[in-house]
Amino acid sequence: MVEIPSSGLEFFEYRRRLFLAGLPPPSTPTTQRLPPAYLVSRNLPDSLTPPRQTDKDTPTAVKRLEQVLSQDGAEELQETWDAGVGSVARSLHGGKRLAKGLKLGLVIKILRASWIQEGLWPIDPKTRQPLKPPDSPLIQGTDLFPVDTPPKGDALPKKPKS
Repeated sequence: MVEIPSSGLEFFEYRRRLFLAGLPPPSTPTTQRLPPAYLVSRNLPDSLTPPRQTDKDTPTAVKRLEQVLSQDGAEELQETWDAGVGSVARSLHGGKRLAKGLKLGLVIKILRASWIQEGLWPIDPKTRQPLKPPDSPLIQGTDLFPVDTPPKGDALPKKPKS
């Protein structure tokens, strides 16, 4: 047995290993204070291996969407929209439940294609083509959370109603 503190990084890692192994977390008292440490087994449980998704598990319609949208700039083409992307986009916008889940990257491409079709995606005034998304939203040297600037948008305090 080994002793670990009841809070902090070691305890977090221990709980994480239990979770990944499919085991319940250590019991924590609800009415008393937490103990300063827990005695746990020296041998931590192994993580469960996540089920591997094979290519045969992917439905044919999803494979076709992935293939259609695999080319760079495919979201901009009318043929892509007519090849089934449009119907999936309408389902997504309508809040309908899809029969099979889609990968996030594929959903992003479908949404971008729909925004281009609807004229919501910005157009380059020189080329009259949809603008490419930036490579990275992070710019070196940019402070993501500036301290000395006032909050913007919804973060502004609300005026009391009279």
